Amino acid sequence: MDKFDRFQQLHRIFTSHKRPVPIARIAEKLECTEANAKRLVHKLRDYWQAPLEYSDDQRGWYYNLKQDEKFELPGLWLTADELQTLTALLHIVQNMNQGLVSEELGVVEKSIAKLLKARHIDPAAITQNIKYLPLGKRTTRPAIFTAVAQALIQQKQITIIYIDYKHQRSTRTLSPQTLIYYRENWQLDAWCHMRQALRTFSISRIERVVFEKTKSLRKSEQELAAHFSGSYGIFAGQPKHTAELLFYPEVAREIASQQWHPEQTFEWQGKNYLLRIPYNHDAELIMDILRYSNSVEVLAPRALRQAIKDKLRGALSLYS
Repeated sequence: MDKFDRFQQLHRIFTSHKRPVPIARIAEKLECTEANAKRLVHKLRDYWQAPLEYSDDQRGWYYNLKQDEKFELPGLWLTADELQTLTALLHIVQNMNQGLVSEELGVVEKSIAKLLKARHIDPAAITQNIKYLPLGKRTTRPAIFTAVAQALIQQKQITIIYIDYKHQRSTRTLSPQTLIYYRENWQLDAWCHMRQALRTFSISRIERVVFEKTKSLRKSEQELAAHFSGSYGIFAGQPKHTAELLFYPEVAREIASQQWHPEQTFEWQGKNYLLRIPYNHDAELIMDILRYSNSVEVLAPRALRQAIKDKLRGALSLYS
């Protein structure tokens, strides 16, 4: 542990105790001798100008601060381990959201880099060994993301030009409810004033955003949870069907360790694993079932079983 971390730990001891702390207790917390603990206390007081005083009555050190007064160590609010962890997290976030918050996070990253340099730690040694490999990530324009996020925070309605997956363009007025990062892409849960219903919009499919003066229509947490958590995947709505999926032994244990839906039920049938999932739309569910195509059988409903058959026949026809 370097000297900066020692001072940070010592500072935290005094800020977390209302009464004077005996030197023996300080030495125990810092895992050092009482003599070393005394030297650190004196350095914190004399070098860092900490408002430390010794209480003869209670035989301990404490911060002598007025009411509502605070003392912070300049530039040393995190330990080396915490700084390294934060650097790694920033690296991951920047890779996840390329171009969206890079400018804002860059300011934070520069400040952290200076603190790491003071501890003789190279940030590159942390980030070069961390890989982020997105799958199916679509490009999101920073200006669009920022506008949607701003409308959400300020609770303003927006009018958007939206291009759906069939490449059909429509104009919608929305009351934003929630931003979600799901399967490598940003999604917006919103009340659609045209459909008079809750809908999910992919941020990457929004072509234009215009702010409205009208305040957003805000739905309750209960309504949002009922709509977006009731069915499988991002295609929400009240569940209308229950899928029965029988996974065979080669993947059964792996599937048993996963949660596909909060309200899923299951049972073991010998070495096979039967999973029941409520759903509304089947598009995303079909995609996930096909990932295990030769190790899972759809038992019900009949329409879902037929949809999987059609997909597999279509794929096989490409190789005929």
